Amino acid sequence: MRRPTLAALLMLGLVAPAAAQSADTGPVTRAEIRELIEAAQATAKASRENVEYSRVVPDLLFQILAKLDKIEDKLDKVENTIKADKNAAQKKR
Repeated sequence: MRRPTLAALLMLGLVAPAAAQSADTGPVTRAEIRELIEAAQATAKASRENVEYSRVVPDLLFQILAKLDKIEDKLDKVENTIKADKNAAQKKR
């Protein structure tokens, strides 16, 4: 008794999506086509913005890193000058 019931449920589960797929759809209206075109245009615009963003971000990061390197070099010079002044002051004593 269980096997036929399970088989029937399985068949119903498989037949229902197949019936839904074979159902005829009505004609597409101009408004629906317009909405699809607008959605495609919005998707294309978002894709272009994403590509532009991915191009700009690495360039900005490179510029920031270059400026940080310059600041680090200047700090190294200041530290070296301070050390040299301390060494000169200690030698005078």
